[in-house]
Amino acid sequence: MDSVASRAEARVAALLDGLSQREYGDIAIRPFRLTVGGVIFGLVAECHEDGEGDDDWAELYPDRLGFSAPWDGRYDT
Repeated sequence: MDSVASRAEARVAALLDGLSQREYGDIAIRPFRLTVGGVIFGLVAECHEDGEGDDDWAELYPDRLGFSAPWDGRYDT
């Protein structure tokens, strides 16, 4: 089926194929938080309420997209 999503995925694949020197690898990020007019913007490290362990996930505000291990770009809403 030729859906909008399949056409978009094909377009992204074509654009990426045009980048002959591309390499995939690990990146580093630094969490940040900025509040403007009462609205939070940023990538905020979040932990479980019990406070044990390392940061469990990062939340992208204001959209509230949650990123977690294996840190492959997938997110949860």
